[in-house]
Amino acid sequence: MGTMGRRRRNSYIILLAILLLAACTRPQERYQYAVLDPDGVKEAVFQFDMDSAVSYSTFFSCRYDLGQIESDNLKLFIKAVSPAGFTYRDTVVFPLYHSEAQAKDDQYTRFDIEQNWNANIEWTWRLDVASVDHGRWTISARPERYTGLHSLGFSYSPSGKKR
Repeated sequence: MGTMGRRRRNSYIILLAILLLAACTRPQERYQYAVLDPDGVKEAVFQFDMDSAVSYSTFFSCRYDLGQIESDNLKLFIKAVSPAGFTYRDTVVFPLYHSEAQAKDDQYTRFDIEQNWNANIEWTWRLDVASVDHGRWTISARPERYTGLHSLGFSYSPSGKKR
């Protein structure tokens, strides 16, 4: 095999490796963020499309100030409205960490600290959620306390399971 054939084969191997790596990561472009302001925006509202033939995993994220946060957890009051207008309510308590050592054993949470005072955290809300109601869903989340919170985010990704 000539030099040109080896280069082409190596290019295909590199391309395949990149595609496999990309397939293993969560699509971050689906993240939606809302800035929180206790004097203005008290509730973060997100919309996403759900296909009734596929199950999804859903995630919330938050950015907060380590020096201002008043608790070790964040209580969120969540409301989901289906395309048909049905309302589902959920109250969840997510952990808030102050150091990466606290988060290391939590398999459902990603955590990092920026500039020694801002923390970014992502929680798994639901795994393998499916619905017979397909179309545009609306998710709203309202924190119990706002002190130290900068923003909330929401993301979803297909779990790979077909119904």
